[in-house]
Amino acid sequence: MTSCASCGHQLGVGRFCTNCGAPVDPGAAANAANLGAPTVATPTVGPADAEEWHTDTAERRLPTADPRTPPAAVAPPPPPRYPLYADEVVGYDASAPGPVVVPEPVQAPRHAEQGSAYEALMTDQGDPSLPEEDYSYEYSYEERRSPVLWILAAALVLVLVGAGWWFLVRDDGSGGHTDATTARSGTTGQSPAPKGEDVAGHASARAPKTAPPNEDVNGDQVSYDASNMLDGVPSTAWRAPGDASGMTLTFTLRAPTELHQVGLINGYAKSSVDAKGQTFDWYLGNRRIESVVWLFDDGTKVQQSLKDSQDLQLVDVKDVVTSKVQLKIVKVSKPGTGPAARDFTAISEVSLVGDPQG
Repeated sequence: MTSCASCGHQLGVGRFCTNCGAPVDPGAAANAANLGAPTVATPTVGPADAEEWHTDTAERRLPTADPRTPPAAVAPPPPPRYPLYADEVVGYDASAPGPVVVPEPVQAPRHAEQGSAYEALMTDQGDPSLPEEDYSYEYSYEERRSPVLWILAAALVLVLVGAGWWFLVRDDGSGGHTDATTARSGTTGQSPAPKGEDVAGHASARAPKTAPPNEDVNGDQVSYDASNMLDGVPSTAWRAPGDASGMTLTFTLRAPTELHQVGLINGYAKSSVDAKGQTFDWYLGNRRIESVVWLFDDGTKVQQSLKDSQDLQLVDVKDVVTSKVQLKIVKVSKPGTGPAARDFTAISEVSLVGDPQG
């Protein structure tokens, strides 16, 4: 076995030292291999180094690199490089051992002084480092919606509702009047609907006394004949001067009739307005009939009490057949007061409900 002349490493079979890579003298290596005697490798030196090389010491220079020399067993360290921009990290220390921990930058907390209170609340909500009052939001009165518009709208609705109610319930003076169809059908007053037809429109009327014609507040001519009680128009009337108590009116039918109901409108159911806008209620101004007795051919008598109402008031009659009906006035009210006060007794309408026999 031999040793390398350069590093003293024990040589094996081969032309180069396995430790430092220095070449080994082939002859000495062969002799050492054949004879088993140790040999010393003599390094190859160039002519320029022959004079300077000192062979009397243990120091030896490495020969010039041979292009055939294989690479060393240990890889040389990489060459140094300049630091890149990505390496320039705040807090980086190349000489510090172990991994470098770069702390995150501390951001200054935002407070309400840096902006509006609402922005501070939205940005810093949930930050425990801020005082509690920083999260509050002062509600400004100017941000609330003004209640003036709501108040005005409510007032307008109340005015409209009040106006509609007034138009529905106001009394225009015509509420108590009954038209011809209603009067003849007997659907008004105290009694139920008639069982037959109203035959008064085909009858004739006679009164012992009648007031003369007159002009109304508008200057129109008005008559008060007894036939007005049978025309089906409540605003026309028979009228007699003064208190007509004890007077009897006679109604002759066209044919014998089985009567079921009889009745009347017991006053002058009319109101007028003059040129000055003054209203005259003739029903309250004239006398009104308070009670009567109905008489029939067979002697049957039916009493009827009446109240102050411009509606048709009916009374039931036990089925009688008659051709003539008499109405005896028993009691009359006093004249009314005011501009429409008149000392007359009036009847606007008479109803005779039954079934004609012929």
